Amino acid sequence: MALAELIKLEPVRPLHADAAGDNAGSLRVLEKCGFLVTGRSRCFARARGEEIDLVHLTLS
Repeated sequence: MALAELIKLEPVRPLHADAAGDNAGSLRVLEKCGFLVTGRSRCFARARGEEIDLVHLTLS
């Protein structure tokens, strides 16, 4: 998995990531690599043209 390889190359912690709340695949990959959900918010997604739920994750 590409993310797992990138994490091995980057020693700086914590790492932060955001994913759309309805993007189950991205959330699953991030959590499988050890990221934990640390918050939620809403933001405007230009690509979708609407507000979305955003999930914030952190890898310590």
